[in-house]
Amino acid sequence: MEKSVGLISMGSYMPAKEILGEKKDKLVKFLREKTLLKKEYIDMIDSTEKLPGEIVTNFDGWEKEPWFEAWLDNLPSKKRDKDPFSGTEERRFVPMDPDSLKKSIVPHPMLASDAETLSGAIAILNSDIDMDDIDLVMAHSQVPDLSIPANVSLIQHKLNLKNAGAYSVDTCCSSFITMIEIATALIKSGIKKNILIVASYIGSHINDKSSYYSPAIGDASIAAIISEVEDGFGYMSSHATSHGGRHDAIIGHSREPNLIMKTSHSPNYTQQFATFYNPVAIKEMAEYALDDINEVVEKALEKAKIKVSEVDFFVSHQPAKWAGDAWREKIGIPKEKFYEQYEKYANIANCSAANNLLEALEKGLIKANDNVLIASPGAGENHIALLHKVNQRLVKNVRN
Repeated sequence: MEKSVGLISMGSYMPAKEILGEKKDKLVKFLREKTLLKKEYIDMIDSTEKLPGEIVTNFDGWEKEPWFEAWLDNLPSKKRDKDPFSGTEERRFVPMDPDSLKKSIVPHPMLASDAETLSGAIAILNSDIDMDDIDLVMAHSQVPDLSIPANVSLIQHKLNLKNAGAYSVDTCCSSFITMIEIATALIKSGIKKNILIVASYIGSHINDKSSYYSPAIGDASIAAIISEVEDGFGYMSSHATSHGGRHDAIIGHSREPNLIMKTSHSPNYTQQFATFYNPVAIKEMAEYALDDINEVVEKALEKAKIKVSEVDFFVSHQPAKWAGDAWREKIGIPKEKFYEQYEKYANIANCSAANNLLEALEKGLIKANDNVLIASPGAGENHIALLHKVNQRLVKNVRN
């Protein structure tokens, strides 16, 4: 009989998230004794009972700034007049890196590998397996520490997962779902047994706050453990497509901020920013957004031999306020079977669908035996949908 494989644990690093009492003490002890996370970050958790970072409101990040009126003037008129913040109310940002504060005149935010170490540690703590039994780490760092090499070996090292290999997987914002698909196949085949998957988006590293889309960018890291589960549960099916002709719609682009006034002796402010680059490809992405997701969902349902009415819950990426509900309506999922938190977190890229899944589990919106549909596009452009039957082990572990 073919093995049943699925999620058995999840954990999130959301900046400024409260972690109280015994949970906080347990996490601090684990981080100090088992990981190589910087002491300063662990001390922040211990003293504040919150994960490191801050909640940034529209006022904090934009409205109080002296350049706010200039920012408004540069917005497209329909955005300026209707809602300049495009439906966002707040977003989470990581703290500044303690070493860079002490040793650099130009400090930088927390590195992705530290955020990933935190989410990975929480997923391990939420699980019922020994960390030495994890035999593979798979990761996608959407804003990695370095362009080359990928972060994944560093995550394995910082978490002291001495028996684990490390694979990097990249389908941009859809990478978390892609990693579930690949990890499932590796475990079903007998090649691996317990796989930790990690996704991170430290958007504050590449956010030009003078661009119109900047309020829609947040920071996060999400992790999960995938393993063999009870027969009939876990991974059900998946389907993916790619449209490489839209590859340069959204890219990391080296440029100066949109709002800048320089003198002849000003420093060079060029850096890599997330940029809506090719207007033709962007228009095509928007034009086919609903059909592309619907296509992969229909194919995943067909492979699982179930109807959309048999889907108990739906979670998706949240790149814009309208997106999740538009996909839900196109697929035919009722609102009570859907969860998103765009106003609270904004676009957290490869962490969006995963965090919506985790929070829906934590809140009891998703229960054991539910058929959950997870779907996302990814810049490049990729699309994937995956169906997963939730087992009691996952529910118990995320709510412990």
